[in-house]
This record gives sequence, structure tokens and C-alpha cells, in this order.
Amino acid sequence: MVEQRVKPAVQFGGSKRQQEVAEKVLGLMLARGMFMSSNASIKVPVAALADHLGNQGENEPATLLDEVVAANPSIFVVEDIDGEAFLVTTRDGRAPRTASPVTRHTFASRFHTPLPTPERTSVPRPRPRPEAAVVDVLAGMETPEVAVPAPIPDADVAIEEDVIVEAPAAMARTFTTQVGKPAGITDVDDVKLAVVLRERLGSDPRVANFGEQWLMEDRVPRFSRGDLRRLRDYLQEKEQPITDGDLAQDVLGVRPGTPDFELVRFALNYRLSNEHREFEFVGTGNQRFWSTSGLPQIGTTRRKLTEIGSDYRYLLDEVPTPAAHRSRESIDHTLTFYEYIHGLLPYDAEMQALLPAPMTSNQKSAVLTFECPQSFTTYLVELRYPTPNRGGFILGLDDFYTENLVPGAIISIQRTENDGHYQVEYLAESPRADQLLELDERRAPRYVFRPTTFACGVEEARLLTESKLGGMAGEKPLDEKVRRRPEAVLAATFERIGQERDGNYSAAFETLHAGVNIERPMSAMLLRSILEQDDTGAFSRDPEAPDTYTYVPGTTP
Repeated sequence: MVEQRVKPAVQFGGSKRQQEVAEKVLGLMLARGMFMSSNASIKVPVAALADHLGNQGENEPATLLDEVVAANPSIFVVEDIDGEAFLVTTRDGRAPRTASPVTRHTFASRFHTPLPTPERTSVPRPRPRPEAAVVDVLAGMETPEVAVPAPIPDADVAIEEDVIVEAPAAMARTFTTQVGKPAGITDVDDVKLAVVLRERLGSDPRVANFGEQWLMEDRVPRFSRGDLRRLRDYLQEKEQPITDGDLAQDVLGVRPGTPDFELVRFALNYRLSNEHREFEFVGTGNQRFWSTSGLPQIGTTRRKLTEIGSDYRYLLDEVPTPAAHRSRESIDHTLTFYEYIHGLLPYDAEMQALLPAPMTSNQKSAVLTFECPQSFTTYLVELRYPTPNRGGFILGLDDFYTENLVPGAIISIQRTENDGHYQVEYLAESPRADQLLELDERRAPRYVFRPTTFACGVEEARLLTESKLGGMAGEKPLDEKVRRRPEAVLAATFERIGQERDGNYSAAFETLHAGVNIERPMSAMLLRSILEQDDTGAFSRDPEAPDTYTYVPGTTP
């Protein structure tokens, strides 16, 4: 169990105003020395404190600070360092005291002070041998020359006086260090100060960090291999990512609201982040999901995630620099056929400005919750972040689309205070029916038109009706080799839905945009660039109709 250090109870002296200022000054100094030892001196320039009090609206801050120091000598003391006055205290709220050295009965005095000369005795002592040597007790020192007395012929004769050899004193090594001048922090920008603290603490192995939470590493509870196994088994049993709060409560048995709950959550996040082989963080700052290997994929199984990422690769060119995440309140989006059947949304520039950035440097995906107030349902979706070779996308909205929407429907996504939770809504309208395009997968996959009733607002130009795209009836999905190339998909779309005139095909831009997104995702920017920048003569603008293009078969780029 970790006990956090509480603020020391200090009795301030002086008037009420001086006591308030003293408490404020002590708080500033304790914040400065929060990571120092309890008996270390916290030193802050008096001038910096006076400037801070002046910025807070205090009159004559220098004089007021002198009065506070004089009224609280047991808490503050002023020291002069290189001609500059520093206010000094400790983390216990006491003025530092210099302990006087104890000189009585020390090892140094006993080592260097010779013993008194013993009294004469008539007891015979053994005769020293001539070959005996004197050994220096201090390593690395030269042996002093000692005169060896001549042999005594009569052993009964007492030695007149003992010969005492004193070892030379060890040479003391002196280190001279320069006294560093503390820098004031009152004039430093808060953002820059936070960056410096994050860099300094992040490189210190003694400090544990997860997100914007920090704690001394030795105070973080540890988990046994059995605890980690139970956490992994629980995730696999639920078959979906679980938040840190649910893991702490359901697996570790710590109930919310207890004093240890937040500490266990931090320990769980910090310890699991170091278990890369078994656990993967897939959450956000406010909603921290964890996953493990072997969980079912969220969302569609019609296409592999790598194939979907390759389909959205064009987004890497359209969004060259990361957008300011969470800078937009909401966005509106019109569903394409490709997005509808796969339950997807593109991670384009607008979506990046709405959704959160990765919380960790190596995070590949983030699990979010999309709530639909109109149907009182919440969906677990997964945001796949872009990679150098694949674009980003959101998947897991299959049920929401099939239960409420059709291709061409307009949806709105709003952010909440929780960076992992969003609200998705659609325009509710009176029910209407029409022949809409579907993919029949019962036998060989084919496109068919079926009567469909829907009650959502749509963009009429993107609505895939039989009257507009009748040529798609009975067509098979394009081969994978063809659909990989946007130009080939565009040529096939012209032949399917375009109006034939003299062997050529013509179609309006909006119709083409809706048609190409049946096979693969393609933004209006990408489609326009293919039509306008074609050098082969396959695509050209139709001069007889506004925003209409023609295609000449046999010249596909």
C-alpha cells in the first residue's frame, strides 16, 4: 500500500496577512522541492519570490517578505550565495540547521592520537627478530624506515623503553564544486515547463509514468504471474477489450470508491504497458481499454484489415501532416456503399480533427464507444491508426448501419468530454421505399436491386437507386487485381453506369463518385485528380454538360 506525503502542519507567526503570505511562500517552495529529500535545503531567490508576490497584487512585496521571514524564524532563513539572497527552508517546513561536528571520542582522534607511554615493567618481552618488517596499515603508502635494535644477550634484562612507530596520516582529497544558481520558474511558460518536466521525469527509471500520471516506481504495486494470467484469461473470456477500471474491479477485486482503487488502476496500466507480448493498450486518455492476443476482430470479416488499410492508402497523400486532434466539435458524413457493407468510416482530415491522437508512441489502434441516442444503443468500434503504407479507418459500425441507415445516408458524429466516447446520430424522416442496390452473397456474389424502406435523411445524388445505377444489376464484384487500381475501377464504373454515345460513356461527377465507391473507397479529391490529370485521353470533360466526364474504352491508363 502506498502512502502519499501530506503537507506538513506548520504554525505561522505574525499578523494575519503575514501568515497568509507565509503559507503562500511555503507552498511555492514545497512545490519547487517536491522531489528533494526531506532534510535537503530548498533554496529560492528572494527576488524571484518578491516578483511573484508583486504579480499576485501584493504591495511592497520585498518589505512584506522581510516581515514574513522575521516573524517566522523557525520556518525560513535567508542565506547569501554569491552576493544574492536566497530564502531557505525544508520539506518539513523548518529552517535548516547546521549540526556542529562531534569531536569527542571519534575514530579520527583515536587513530591519530598516540597512546600514552606504558609504565615500566619487569616482565620479560620477546626479542624482536632482525629480519622482521614493519607493515603499513594504510594501503598505497610507503613503509617508513625503522631502526631495529641489536640482539640483547641477556633475555632477563628488561627493555628500557618501547619504540612506538606512528603511521603517517592519509592525505585528504579535496573536491571543489561551483554553487549553481537556481533559476526562477515564475517567468517560465506553463507549457514549456510541463514539457521539460515530462522529458526529465520520463528518462528517470525511478519514476513510473502512464499518460499524464506519475508516481515513484518503488511505490507502484507489483503483480504476480498469476495475476497477469487471470487478467489475460478474463479478457479472452469476455472476447473483447476491457477497461482498466473493470479489470481492477472484476479481476483484482478492488472496488471503486475505495482509497486503493486509483492506485491499483495506475499500477495495472503501468505494469501491463511493460508486458508487450501478452497485453496491448488500445484505449485513450479517458477510456483505457486493454486487449490481448486471440480476441475476435471488431467489425467486418468480409475483408482483411490489411486489405482495408491498402484501400485507404490514398488518405496518406491527402493528409500529409497530422491534423490538430480533438479540435472539432462535430462532423457530418455521407455514407458510401463500400462503407455501408463493411461498417467503416475513413480516418480522413475531418475525422482526425474530431478523434483523439494515439496515447502511446507505438499504439496501433484505439477502441472507442459510439452512442446512438435515437436507438438507445452503444457500439464498440476500433480506430486503426495510419501506418507508413496503409491508411487509417474506423470499423465496427455494421449493426448500426444495417439497423438504421442505407448507402447515401447522412450521419453526424459529435465528441464528448470523454475523448473515447462519441455520439452518432442520423436525420430521422418519414419512411419511404425505393429500389436500392445490395450485394447478394447467397451464391456467387452479385449486385441486385431490392425494394427497401428507410426512414433516414439521405443525399439524393449518393442514393444508389435502380433508376440511376440500373447497369449495376447482375454485375459481379470486380476482381482484386482490377480494384487495386483506381483508374481501372473508374473505367469499369463508366461502362456499368455511364450513358453510351458512339461507343463512349458519359456520366456526371456525383454519379461517378457514388459508383466508384461501390467497389473501393475513393474521395472526391482523388476522383477529380484522376479525371483531370489523365494524359492518355481515356478520361476527359464533357463540354456539353456541366460537371460531366466521358470515357473512351480501350485507353484505360
